[in-house]
Amino acid sequence: MKAPCQTVVWYLLPAVGAELARELSASGMPQKEIAKRLGVTPAAVSHYLKGSRGSEVKLGKKSLAEVRRLAGEVREGKADDAKMLLAVCGICRIAWGERVLCAHHARAGSCAACADGKMRCR
Repeated sequence: MKAPCQTVVWYLLPAVGAELARELSASGMPQKEIAKRLGVTPAAVSHYLKGSRGSEVKLGKKSLAEVRRLAGEVREGKADDAKMLLAVCGICRIAWGERVLCAHHARAGSCAACADGKMRCR
């Protein structure tokens, strides 16, 4: 059995990173700068932009809105590491509330972790 936190680390956080990378890239930010600002390697950014990493989970409307807000702050240089960490934790809570991981769990045949609603952040 995979713990819900494993699913977050393996699927949800990469989906958030990928969406952030796409937002920043669409605004014209170079991949090396995106990597620097997100604290990942340029190779990770490349994988995010190609869709070979972070594409297994689709974020919900509220999660995407928060990612876009965070991307704006990153673009403007207003998001330090502490602010980024808190924002990503907030996005994770929103995503749990939107139950974005349920579809992934269902495909994997292991949706018991959130099927009863007990694993959602409150």
